[in-house]
Amino acid sequence: MSAQTRSGNKRLVGLIGQPVKHSISPAIHNAAFNHMNVDYFYIAFDVREKELGHAIRGLKALGAAGFNVTIPYKQRVVRFLDKLADDAKIIKTVNTVVIEKDRMVGYNTDVSGVMNALMPYKDAISGHEALILGAGGGASAAALALARLGCNRITFVSRTPSRARRLANFLKRRIKISAKGMGLSINELPAIAKACSVIINATPVGMWPNIEHSLLRKEQIPSGSIVMDMVYNPPETMLLKEAKLAGATCVSGLDMLVFQAAESFKLWTSLEPPIEVMKSVAIKTIGRFV
Repeated sequence: MSAQTRSGNKRLVGLIGQPVKHSISPAIHNAAFNHMNVDYFYIAFDVREKELGHAIRGLKALGAAGFNVTIPYKQRVVRFLDKLADDAKIIKTVNTVVIEKDRMVGYNTDVSGVMNALMPYKDAISGHEALILGAGGGASAAALALARLGCNRITFVSRTPSRARRLANFLKRRIKISAKGMGLSINELPAIAKACSVIINATPVGMWPNIEHSLLRKEQIPSGSIVMDMVYNPPETMLLKEAKLAGATCVSGLDMLVFQAAESFKLWTSLEPPIEVMKSVAIKTIGRFV
């Protein structure tokens, strides 16, 4: 796999999910491709669930170099792929696909995205307990990242208790970490949050345009804790605003987005990504929404 220089014959990459109109990934990647002078072009595709297989096969038929996967397809996409690599193989969750000749290989760059965003706080995470809001693909990636940063126990909270328990049991087997899953209870959530040093939102709650929503309020967030929102649009979600008022350290999903995008860029082009360019464009593009 090698990057093309300018030839006038662009290779397609893209994003599949629903909804995708809020995504700034096209702006980030196209700026990076232009900066590096390579013939790639990134498009976001809003794909209905019943059309998921057709969309994936269509991208392959069109000769695409690969694509990203976002909510709600990070786990559902797995059955359409030929192979899972690295972290995707561990957690059965994919956010990046590379199309190599006749094979589609799934990767998970969300894990490294979360790890890079949280690395400055590794000492505060190691040996402590974390709360993850959500039980989907983002939650799986966050859990693996936290395990590698030394977190010793994770509680998953979801609107669907069975899904949270299933994920907790799956990860206990796969990454050997203490984990439990439970339903989203307004009465129980504050006590769980208060016992945790790390809180990660891996749900769409608070995403533009519904920016006034948060699953936790300031009085439910421990002072001195680390709060990360995987939602990046807006960069400072209502959860992060509440966390700041509570005296917590806030980590924006925008950091994770840029780091995971950089890994995807490298997988598709075999080039070192221009991270500063990608971050600058991300910040400017987000400004159009808020």
